[in-house]
Amino acid sequence: MLRLIFKRQKVLILGFLLLCVLGIILVTELPVQLYPQTQRPRVRVRINYTGYSAVDFSRQYGEDVEAQFLTVEGVSTLEAEYRNDSGDFTLTFDWNTDSDTAKADVEAVMNTIRSLLPEDVRDDYWVRFFTGENAGFLLMGVRAPGISPKALYELIKSNLENQLSQVEDAELVEIVNIEDKEVEVLLNNAALLAYSLSINDVDAAFRRGHLPRPLGSIEDTERDFSVRNLTDINTIYDLENLIIADRGNVAIRLKDVADIRIRYTLPGQALVLDGAPAVRINATPKDGGNIRQMSQDVLEILETAIQDGVLPEDTAFQLYVDPAEYINRSIRNVVSAALLGAGLAMLIVLLTLGELRNTLLIGISIPVTMILSFILMYFFDVSLNLISLGGIALAVGMVIDPSIVVLENIHRHYSETPEIREPRHLMHIIITAVGEVAVPVTASTLTTVLVFLPISFTAPLTNAILGDQASTVIFALAFALLISLSLIPLVAFRLHPLKLSGNTEKPRGLTRFSLAFMHGLTRGYRGLLSFLIKTRVRAGGLIAGSFVLLALSVSLLLPLIPKEIISSPLSNRIIVFFRSMETEDRVEIVENIVPRLESMVHESLGDAVDRTFAQVSGRFNILFIDLVSSGHAEESLAALQRVFVSDNRFYYNVNMWDPAQLPLPRTNDLQLSVHGPEEAVKVNLLEEIRDLVNQSELYGRVFTDPATGVSNQLSLRLRREIIEGFGNLTESSLNTLTGRILRGTASMDFEDGQETITVAAEFPEASLDGIEMLENFLIHTSAGIVPLKHFYDFSRDTAVAGIASEDGEHIFRLYGRMLPGTPAAERVKNEESIRSILREKLALPPGYTLAFDNPQEELDEAIRSLFIALAASVALIYLVLAFQFNSLRLPLVILVTVPLGFIGVVLSLFVFKSSLNLNSLLGTILLAGVVVNNAIIMIDFYLRISSHHESKTDAITIAAGLRFPPIIITMLTTILGMLPLAIGLGEGSNIVQPLGIAVSGGLFISTLFTLFVVPAILSFIPKEQKET
Repeated sequence: MLRLIFKRQKVLILGFLLLCVLGIILVTELPVQLYPQTQRPRVRVRINYTGYSAVDFSRQYGEDVEAQFLTVEGVSTLEAEYRNDSGDFTLTFDWNTDSDTAKADVEAVMNTIRSLLPEDVRDDYWVRFFTGENAGFLLMGVRAPGISPKALYELIKSNLENQLSQVEDAELVEIVNIEDKEVEVLLNNAALLAYSLSINDVDAAFRRGHLPRPLGSIEDTERDFSVRNLTDINTIYDLENLIIADRGNVAIRLKDVADIRIRYTLPGQALVLDGAPAVRINATPKDGGNIRQMSQDVLEILETAIQDGVLPEDTAFQLYVDPAEYINRSIRNVVSAALLGAGLAMLIVLLTLGELRNTLLIGISIPVTMILSFILMYFFDVSLNLISLGGIALAVGMVIDPSIVVLENIHRHYSETPEIREPRHLMHIIITAVGEVAVPVTASTLTTVLVFLPISFTAPLTNAILGDQASTVIFALAFALLISLSLIPLVAFRLHPLKLSGNTEKPRGLTRFSLAFMHGLTRGYRGLLSFLIKTRVRAGGLIAGSFVLLALSVSLLLPLIPKEIISSPLSNRIIVFFRSMETEDRVEIVENIVPRLESMVHESLGDAVDRTFAQVSGRFNILFIDLVSSGHAEESLAALQRVFVSDNRFYYNVNMWDPAQLPLPRTNDLQLSVHGPEEAVKVNLLEEIRDLVNQSELYGRVFTDPATGVSNQLSLRLRREIIEGFGNLTESSLNTLTGRILRGTASMDFEDGQETITVAAEFPEASLDGIEMLENFLIHTSAGIVPLKHFYDFSRDTAVAGIASEDGEHIFRLYGRMLPGTPAAERVKNEESIRSILREKLALPPGYTLAFDNPQEELDEAIRSLFIALAASVALIYLVLAFQFNSLRLPLVILVTVPLGFIGVVLSLFVFKSSLNLNSLLGTILLAGVVVNNAIIMIDFYLRISSHHESKTDAITIAAGLRFPPIIITMLTTILGMLPLAIGLGEGSNIVQPLGIAVSGGLFISTLFTLFVVPAILSFIPKEQKET
């Protein structure tokens, strides 16, 4: 094959050049994302049912609603949370379900669910992708000093809203004014009674609306005309003239029975930042959308509008949250780490080989391999993201290994040949040298590739996170092998000069130093190895000591290493999600609650705080905290989690936040469930357990599902014997009237500039301030004016404030998360402590039980599947080696380096305080393929020369000495190539840092075992000869 390559040199070189051009073109076509899709599609539906308690709506409609949601194709889990006045339904789909299809299917089934709901709530719902509380979004303020904020808002709304809504990766783009126009219609019950009216009459007028009413059609001179009745109500300022009823020739208008107030108030989401008003633009990504591209598209639309004169020239954007900034920086840091690793690897090659020519020859493999890998990434739909780029950075130190082995053997044969007078002779030397290592190089590369194949069969979460990384490494290694066996020999032939008689130059400078250094190092290694394997006692002691060290590291150090799915990027931003259980009034939150929370933050963190700002929407609100640096982020997070503890008055959720964070399923450290017959009792037990767990101070955050708390209920029982005496009242009409007294009328919509204003009429709070006022509320009947208590018996009771269910079954659970940085080994210990506390202090009523669940089942499955993948990889490697060496015994000698390399993994993760996660486990799997490579080549050489030496010890020592230089070089290049990843330079790099630490530490230790333990084991095995 190689002879054919030499005959077609120009064709081969041209082919590689064309492929490189294609790779450069295709890399520009690859989508750039932060991460691949690492979450199953999740869709959330919120149904607002004002006036219904959590218990009532759940009992009357919940079962039917949930049954309909469970019919949606691909749904794996349905979570329902019922609260007073509204409920959330979260549908989690299978991994292979398309996100857009999932949302469309949910929207379709809502058409069926609507028909099951009461008429007054069936249209009050929304369907959105559920991205969780830590999802990235864009938040910017827009200012133009030359015009008012209101005018700027109208320009953006009228000219850009359509373009912004079409941003491909955004689910929702909102343009938020600094103020909203609000119309309040407060009914005067005394005036209504004076006109013998009720709120039912006002409701009927609102339902008729103010739009033209169609009356029919008429034909005139062969043309058809539609006939409609025009009203006098065109704007909100005409609303006061809405006719409620006619009394004789007098029209009773809304202004006669209500007080109409038009005012400006805070918008639905108010941005609180230094008290400065600004038009705000929010962009939320769709599930699986490209957050970076979404941010860039929004900015491009706004910048183009300024250039085209749509917006004033002095328009300025202030980005409060820009995911593109984080993404660009993270990707840039990973790329820089890869380039730095490549530079360090080439430096090692130069220092160890001592020749710039050989260094450049080996260096060819790095850019060519990476460029060609982009071709396969394009055709296999692998995007440029932190995970795939991490694979490229990981492969940088590995792709030159085949070239190093090939070129080192070419260099050795070239140096040992005193005279090369003809190109044909030089070609023969290169072909011979490549032929000696072609099979072991192919086998060693194949073993590394094989370790990644089982990734495709791991748990879905593992495959989603690591699939792109595995693919890029496989692509790079495949091309590295091709280049080492074709392009490298060809270029070496062209760059190595002929050696004429008497024209041999002595090595000088760096070459002389490196040769002397490697010669001395090799001689020292041979001497030490010969000493260790000369007697069976020393060789056996070396082998036994290695496995004792393995047992100690696994039993003592491994349990102390924290466990997680994947490392989170360090950020200088913390967010506090907060909700008041007592008020949702935005003005109250802005003026009183936000300042108090900001004061608590500054008191807790002091000078570590750079700035704070808040996004207030009433129900769910966010306090953003920017730290001076990310250096003390974990300490600050832990401090705030101790300050902001949820109770019956406030809900808090404190997280470190970064738009560049990998979206992953949330894992908890404690999960327990309460079982029993009565819901109220279970909620009380949850509350008691929550307080006991909080008092233990073992967890940074403790919360329950559903939220603990009691809902006060007022029950009205109809007096049927009374209502029969009122001819104009029925049970249904009276209940409808009472509901409208409490909730108000139907609404009307008015177009006001770029805004739609929704208006409804209601009674003022002062007229319904307390149960007594409701009892005495007067209504008009055929028999005169009568209070409500004449028709109802009023009674008070309590019920649970919320109900949660999972796949149709009610759940009552408590969750706990340990403080950041707590070792994973503490999880089991803390759970046992909680068990003891609850056994001692919690009295369970008869019929009620407490169960501790596994809160990390998905994480455990992911890690367990990686261990299975590791075992499968080892089995595949064994089969390849058994085929290569035609032996069942020698592959076992080679595979001994795999478990012994785990010593380096555990020791490195422990010393550098890293974590055991999917990336570090991937590094362990990768190590299984890398560490056997050196042993393969060493044993292959041993089998080649063993027949030429009577002493087995001499044969082992000579073979190991011959392979010592390339083993050391490939180890150092691989470790230094991954060093920037292991150090975690820059934001974003710490995501793949555990992988770099695991491979670097494991490779260093396993190389030592390869150099000493493998020869020691060979010394116990009878001599074998390689078949030719």
